[in-house]
Amino acid sequence: MKLHLHFVALSLVSSTVLALLPIPKLHFDEQIIEDDETVITCTLKYTELLEVNLEIKGNTTFRDCKQKTENQTNNEIQTIKTCKIDVTKEMDQMEFTCEAQFKTQSKPEKMYLQTEPTITDCPDKLFWVEGEENSFHCKATGYPTPTVTCKKDNVDYKEGQNYKTFRNMTGTYSCVARNFDADKKSVEVSVQYKPKVLEIKVNPPLRDEGDTVTLTCKADADPAPTYTWRTIQPSNVQFSPDNTTITIQGLKKSHLGKYMCTASNKHGSHSLEEELALAVKPKMSNIKVEPSMEVLEGDNITLSCEAKGSPPPTLSWVTPSLEVQRSPDNRTLKIWRLQKKHIGTYSCSAQNKHGKDSRTQIITLAVKPKVLSITVKPSTPVAENGNLTLTCVAEGVPQPTYSWHLPSSNVLFSPDSSTINILAVQKAHGGNYSCTAQNKHGRDTMTKRITVTGKGDKTETSITIILTMLMSTSLMFYLS
Repeated sequence: MKLHLHFVALSLVSSTVLALLPIPKLHFDEQIIEDDETVITCTLKYTELLEVNLEIKGNTTFRDCKQKTENQTNNEIQTIKTCKIDVTKEMDQMEFTCEAQFKTQSKPEKMYLQTEPTITDCPDKLFWVEGEENSFHCKATGYPTPTVTCKKDNVDYKEGQNYKTFRNMTGTYSCVARNFDADKKSVEVSVQYKPKVLEIKVNPPLRDEGDTVTLTCKADADPAPTYTWRTIQPSNVQFSPDNTTITIQGLKKSHLGKYMCTASNKHGSHSLEEELALAVKPKMSNIKVEPSMEVLEGDNITLSCEAKGSPPPTLSWVTPSLEVQRSPDNRTLKIWRLQKKHIGTYSCSAQNKHGKDSRTQIITLAVKPKVLSITVKPSTPVAENGNLTLTCVAEGVPQPTYSWHLPSSNVLFSPDSSTINILAVQKAHGGNYSCTAQNKHGRDTMTKRITVTGKGDKTETSITIILTMLMSTSLMFYLS
């Protein structure tokens, strides 16, 4: 015989509170048989952070009660309790209840008291390496959590942030932890770096065979470097205790050559060479200009500068315009499509440690010749047996030379051929006189015609004048 059991959930709280609380549900096996055992299940689903205890109640004995809690989807939590009972005939229509007892509490929250900052971990000294990334590590306690910055030369560096290191970052930093108050500490930073050989100084600068010569190596490094040398030969070469200086007694030609100084520390090494040679001050040859020092606009020209000396001198130029092309060794200048701004003085200097020498060259703008005039004294026509002077005036760069095309060769020329003189002019001297001015850039010609009059020419002219006067007088008498 089957017994059908029903349940009710008892109201343990007021209706207002009940509406806010989750309500448990009872579940029975589908088939309950007398004299058999069955399982009663109580289930409660909720989403709050609650501690739940389920209790199944009824007028019977419960055994093997178990409770478990499971996480469901949608952030739900489900608590399940099961109990076993032995079913009897008297249990028909017996009421059972499931009571949920809730225990709630807030999430734990810490109470913080505002406290002034205190620097707890900050080294007195830091050693950094140039080129690497480094940071300050200064920790501090306090509430609110303090910020820590270290400062030098009005530059702030945040604690924990990496910065590329340079040697000028060496110095004393003021590190401050700050919230509503502040705490300070000084930190000494030392930036170390690999060596760099700055120079090898040779003394005396001017030297001859037999001299005592010293070479001193100077390097910048932190920590201080050690020095080593590579020499031409060990004979008559002495080293200073710290190896920064070598001394050569009685300089010989066999000592001449390249000497290398190497400075090293734990961060690296650097070397520099110096050539030991007999000292020779620079000596320059004249500046060579191709194709010419006198050029036309649009031409291309090359200026060359050569110098000797020991050690070999370096060359430098001073030019009227910066728009020139220099060779890598500065020995030549090229000017493409020359313009008026390129005209002027070009100076080349040669310099080594023993002295300096320089040369200058003027570049001028060439002008094609142009004949401006041919002057005649006395003016033409010229009387026979008189004297005659013709002067040709022309301009051009370079100064043009003069030549003449004459009707007669019986003339006298000035030294530059610009002027010709004719003494006792004859009929043969009459005609065209052509003057040509010429330089390497061109030529120009002008022609002057000379007329020569003789004594017969003067008589004929007088008779013509008299006849004209007589004819005019007769005409006036007739008209009157």
